[in-house]
Parts: sequence; structure tokens; C-alpha cells
Amino acid sequence: MPASTLAYAARLFLAATLALTFARWLGLSNIYWAAMPVWVVIQPNREDMALRAVLRVAGTLVGAGIGIAALRWLLVPGIALTVALTAATGVGIAYRIGTHWAYGFTLMAITIGVVVMPALGMGADAIPLALDRVYCTLIGVASVTAVNWLFTPARAAPMAPRPNPHFAQQLWIRMAAVAVMTGAATLLDAYFSHPAATAAGLSVVVFSAVLGSMPNPRPAVRFLVPGVALGVLAAVSYRTLAPLTGGDPTELLILAFAFIAGGALLRAHPRTSLMGIDINMCFLLAGEIGAPGHSLPVTAAGAATMFASSVAIATIMFFLSRLHPPLETA
Repeated sequence: MPASTLAYAARLFLAATLALTFARWLGLSNIYWAAMPVWVVIQPNREDMALRAVLRVAGTLVGAGIGIAALRWLLVPGIALTVALTAATGVGIAYRIGTHWAYGFTLMAITIGVVVMPALGMGADAIPLALDRVYCTLIGVASVTAVNWLFTPARAAPMAPRPNPHFAQQLWIRMAAVAVMTGAATLLDAYFSHPAATAAGLSVVVFSAVLGSMPNPRPAVRFLVPGVALGVLAAVSYRTLAPLTGGDPTELLILAFAFIAGGALLRAHPRTSLMGIDINMCFLLAGEIGAPGHSLPVTAAGAATMFASSVAIATIMFFLSRLHPPLETA
């Protein structure tokens, strides 16, 4: 492996472990969220990395605010409708923009699911949960930016234009599909009140928002399902080994660092970079890294529903993107 790739992986590993360590030092509950920005905020040039950092924070704040408002003032059907409309709006605007500037709207769509699903399915308190998400996002963004800024070159050319023009029919199809899927997932999460249902609902929101926002999601679909599969397998392996630590939080975190080192190498290597994002994100989320977590059977059930959701959403988005007018003729 080239030295440049190893150095890149080392910086990603350092940023992720610093974020997790600092979030734990602050006493945050879901510290795995702090490492998530590391894998996606990093970009080939400084301008795009800075833009992603700002948009991730902005999208997180807006999505969390909408989620808190819905949970405080609406009943379950209204909450489901709010999730559906917010996710669909975020996806529609992001698809319409089609460049790095779309990232904030994608995060808005994702974050409302992050706040609402655990609150409905597991009775989590919405405001601490949302604040936890915001603090972890700030920590992760600061960590990846600080560690990589001096090693990331400035942009050599202007930002590329939107790769495909806007298709109104494709936009409305995607918005409708995302609204139906996320609304239904929210209702199912509230009805079943089980961690596996929450994992499924959150996965539906995340995967539909990410793929639905892309001008052409088909290249990403190829990597999504195997990436999610490897990520949840790593999460189950982590929880299988967790009893060896005796439940000590520091030892649990050190165990997670071993998995994150492998994930950093996958994210840094050009051939596995896109898949590496999915592997790392699903490992952190399904394994509840740094948190006490659930039992191994519950973790495995959540991992299975996350994988099933990735297959379903990838299939739906793949075929929706093929509807007239086809993106590749743009």
C-alpha cells in the first residue's frame, strides 16, 4: 500500500479516535456520532472540506430542531407526516442542487430521523438526544478539519457544475418515494417499540436520503449493500468481543479503535473508499460504539434490519433512477 494512502488512513484514524475520546470525556451519551463526520466531511481540497463541515452543522441543527418540535407538539401520525415531509423536502432540494451545496439538506433529512426514531421507538428524551447529536457533530467536524487541514491542498480549479440537469419528473418521483418510505418507517418504529425497529426506521431515513439526493445514485448502489453488510458484521463482532473487556468503558473504546483502524484503511484506499464510508458508518451505528449498547442478540437483530433496509432502499432507488427521463442521457 502506498505511503500516501497509509498517511491518509492514519489521519482519518487520528481524527476519529480524537472525536470519540473527546466526546466521551465530555460525558456525551451517543459518542459514536462524533466519529461519523470524519468519514464524509473529508474531501480532496480544503474549500470542499470547509463547505461540508459548515453544511453538516447547519443541516444537523435544522433537522434536530424540526424533530424536537414535532415530538413536543404532535401525536404519532403528525410526527410521521413531519418526518416524511422533512425528508422528502431535503432530498428534493439536494437533488435539485446536485453539488456539494446540497449536503446540508441531505443532513437535514437524515437528522430528523436520528432524533425522532429513538424517541418514538425506545422512549429516548428528544432534547438531550438532539443536543447530543449536535455536540457530537461539532466535535467530529472540528476533529477531521483540524487533523487534515494542513495536509489538504487548496482547490486548483472552480467547483464542477452540476453533473446532470434537473429533471422535474425524477425530482417528484424521488420526493414521493422518500415521503412514503420514511413516513411508514416512522409509524412502524412507534408501533413496534423495539431497538430493531428503530434501527430499521433510521436506516430507511439515512439510506433514502443519501441515495435520493444523488444526481445518479446507481454507482453508489453497487457499494452500499456490501458496505453495510461488512459494517454490521464488524459491529456484531465488536459486541461479541465486548464481554472480554469486562464492561470497562476505556477498554471498550480501545477495542473499537482496532476496528476503526481497519475502517480508516478501507476509507483511504481509492478502490474501497466509497465502500469504506458505509462500512465505518454502519459499524459505528449498529455497534453503538462507545456506549453501553444492547445485548448481542438485540445488536444482531438491529444489524439484520439495517442490512435488510439497505437492500430494499438500494433496489428501490436503483429502479426509480431508471425511470424516464434517464439520468445517463443528461
